[in-house]
Amino acid sequence: MKAKHHFWSSLALGGLCYYLTTSPAAFSGAMVGGFLIDADHVADQLWSIYQGAPHTQTPPPLSAHPNGWRAFLTRYVRRRKLVRMPLLLHAYEWLSLLLLLTLLAPTPFRIGLLAGYALHLALDLYRHHNEFLSPLFYSLLYRLAHGFRRDQLIKTGYR
Repeated sequence: MKAKHHFWSSLALGGLCYYLTTSPAAFSGAMVGGFLIDADHVADQLWSIYQGAPHTQTPPPLSAHPNGWRAFLTRYVRRRKLVRMPLLLHAYEWLSLLLLLTLLAPTPFRIGLLAGYALHLALDLYRHHNEFLSPLFYSLLYRLAHGFRRDQLIKTGYR
């Protein structure tokens, strides 16, 4: 799912958490759990760059942006096809741990964090379930057992 969808859904959930708890911490937790966990995609891209993965799009000619920050972005910061998919923050294990911590010591932030995190994983599962080779895709241990290799985690038509 795209980041903008996670942002807006987390914003709505955060508003609901704030309304129910009257705590800004619950709102913040929902935003962190529902939106900011996508920061782990940066690690996925960096690992793919390190592995020499090809770019997803043909770059525009350098003559279009010969100097400056646009030239830098054109040359170095384009998206690549993912070779590995660690998705370190997208995991049932973290959701289970967070649920346990929230049940043992509930705070408004943890409640919002749990709600946002569960929403994020649910939306990702809803959107991408047909792409995975296994429903265990969001298990960190499952991905680790497959070496985080995209070709062993994602169906051929979606690679």
